[in-house]
Amino acid sequence: MDYAAPCLLVAHPGLMDPNFLHTVVLIVEHDEEGALGVILNRPLPLTLEKVSEEGDFQYSGSPSTTAWRGGPVDPQRGILLVQGGLPEDEDTVLDLSHFVSHRKDLLEHLLLDPDARYRLFLGYAGWGPGQLEGEMAQGAWTRRPIHSDWLMHPDPSGLWQVAMAMGD
Repeated sequence: MDYAAPCLLVAHPGLMDPNFLHTVVLIVEHDEEGALGVILNRPLPLTLEKVSEEGDFQYSGSPSTTAWRGGPVDPQRGILLVQGGLPEDEDTVLDLSHFVSHRKDLLEHLLLDPDARYRLFLGYAGWGPGQLEGEMAQGAWTRRPIHSDWLMHPDPSGLWQVAMAMGD
């Protein structure tokens, strides 16, 4: 089985699970033990300023920048999508300019840099062994290669339509 992570998954219009209705999911890890990803098009009504305050972090960015809902699993867990910078060995490189990280030290650094380009996802989408393969066989998802301009799309509410219109 070729698991092809990282990649993007686009929810089929008939996928009615409210957690995934009209979503585009970045699959970061996918192997025989399951899959882990973050939903790219669900900003939260929660600012990074508030997240920083609650987590006892310093924050120097815009007061209007929001956190993102990565998925229904473990909403206290933060996952970073970073544009630019240098990934470490434990990070997942997506393309020439983006990577995903779980590092708290990186989060602390990014929160202090008002010019940093990143998104903080709270929670993640997770699938057990064989679960995602089953959903894909049922047609719930369409796999797409990484599209750099989708990773931090400026119009999250329109990303699903863009992804649906785009062929492989």
